[in-house]
Amino acid sequence: MLTKIDLKEYFNNLSGTYRTNEFASFFLTNFMRRKLIKKVQNFENKSVLDIMSGKGENLKYINQNNTKITTIDFASKMNIAAKSKHKNKKIHQIENDFFKEKHKPESYDIILCSFGIKTIQPEQLNAFTKQLSKTLKPNGEIFLLELVKPKRTFNYKFTKFYLDALVPNIFGKQFKALFPYIKNHVNMNKLKLNMINEKLQIIEHKRYMDLFEIIHAKNIAIPSLNKTIE
Repeated sequence: MLTKIDLKEYFNNLSGTYRTNEFASFFLTNFMRRKLIKKVQNFENKSVLDIMSGKGENLKYINQNNTKITTIDFASKMNIAAKSKHKNKKIHQIENDFFKEKHKPESYDIILCSFGIKTIQPEQLNAFTKQLSKTLKPNGEIFLLELVKPKRTFNYKFTKFYLDALVPNIFGKQFKALFPYIKNHVNMNKLKLNMINEKLQIIEHKRYMDLFEIIHAKNIAIPSLNKTIE
């Protein structure tokens, strides 16, 4: 597993290979991102935070021009690529670690995160959910998408062979780092329990193709004038 510093360098290096990533996944990652964004009923006049936003792959499915979008990613090259890719969208970019950034309480109507959760250490999940809860407006919604370890034996063995052996040889050695994260990321159950403890209502937690999971949650907490970020 990569350290925080190694991860930053890894994603900076990965910024030029995202098109390759799409081919390597048979465009399944794009398909799942689109499925996630479609779960958002309305972006009109909403403030959106995209966590670990990378090159802004989620943003291409947000079509409303009056949506206030903020992205946060600690990889500078990812942010540069996202800015270049989405010139026609008004985006406020934050180059920082999500855990270190002090967002204003109750700032966002919608929070998105795709394919970044598996890199969060188990001991950080509690802090992650607290940040989500405190930055989300009352009645705001969270949409999370992540790769998970397949439950079925055949699916697991095929995924291991494909990502650990075949893909690195065909598309590049940088993909070798992916499978260990999937292997260790069994599901998002613990994250879901943490979200429930933070008074977030789970609207949906569903597995797709035995390889992806989506969590959709809503903030049903009463607004607080004294809410602060720890």
